[in-house]
Amino acid sequence: MRFAGSATSRPKYDFGSDIRYDTTVKADLSSAMAMGAAGAINYNQAAKTGWQPTDTLATSIALRSAEKANMIKADASRAVADEQASAYEQAAEIQGDAMKSAASAQKSGATKGAIFGAIGSIGGALLSDETTKNSVERIENALATLRDLKPVTFYYNEEYSSSPERLHHGFIAQDYIKVMPDATYYDESTKKLTIDTGDLIALLVRAIQQLEGRVTHLEAVNALAGAKR
Repeated sequence: MRFAGSATSRPKYDFGSDIRYDTTVKADLSSAMAMGAAGAINYNQAAKTGWQPTDTLATSIALRSAEKANMIKADASRAVADEQASAYEQAAEIQGDAMKSAASAQKSGATKGAIFGAIGSIGGALLSDETTKNSVERIENALATLRDLKPVTFYYNEEYSSSPERLHHGFIAQDYIKVMPDATYYDESTKKLTIDTGDLIALLVRAIQQLEGRVTHLEAVNALAGAKR
């Protein structure tokens, strides 16, 4: 008797009352018997739990169905996400246009406020043209106006300044309005009085001119008095 894959011949065996076999055949037979016994045990154990051979097929079908359902669900989710993204994009575009329009309107309103309110250096510069003014008169009482003002030093409260330790020079609006009511304003956003110190430039210039005129006059009087001596 010759076995496949073997280069040597193995002895024939008499399976009568006197069975003779070598160690290799013995090992092969033992392994086959063990595998068969294990398979029988596994099947018996599975049968006790109610398992049937058809369960494997049912499980496979269920898994494939679940997989297909998940694929359909994923496709639907992608479609919804695409629609949402498109809607968000359109909404963002509309919102962006609205913000541009609002910013343009705000800019226009701020410019008009600066021009007509004459608050700030830019607004004042824009209003310097002669064609924007009427009832123009020369300032004659600059010194008297400046004399009534009450310059002070002060510190801002912490809630109104990022540098409350800084010393400031200026005016109190409640005092300022008594002397220059047309240069004092009520800010609706802060509910506080504010002042336009830009008007002081013209007063200071005119006051210097008036003082210079007085000095020149006194010098002339003194010169005449010296000449008469």
